[in-house]
Amino acid sequence: MNDVKFQRSPDFIYRKIVDESILVPLHKDVADMDSIYTLNPVGAFIWEKLENPVGKAELHNALQNAYDAEPEILYADLVRFLEEMTAIGAIIEVEQ
Repeated sequence: MNDVKFQRSPDFIYRKIVDESILVPLHKDVADMDSIYTLNPVGAFIWEKLENPVGKAELHNALQNAYDAEPEILYADLVRFLEEMTAIGAIIEVEQ
């Protein structure tokens, strides 16, 4: 059975501006400024890890190493982030 991994969609631009991390969707190579998404620090951390395909377990381990929080809370945050970002097309699933 193949492990599902996640990766950033090329249809979104990520930028850090001062203390904010934002995602801007692209439509036909033009930024859609009406649909800007702001990421919290945990979301920005996960997004940065998604440069290459990565699975939930690896992401969860990275979160545990970076944040002093209960593993169950980090996992719930991770799953919610992946679901929300997949729903808007910012993250894609890849099988490897």
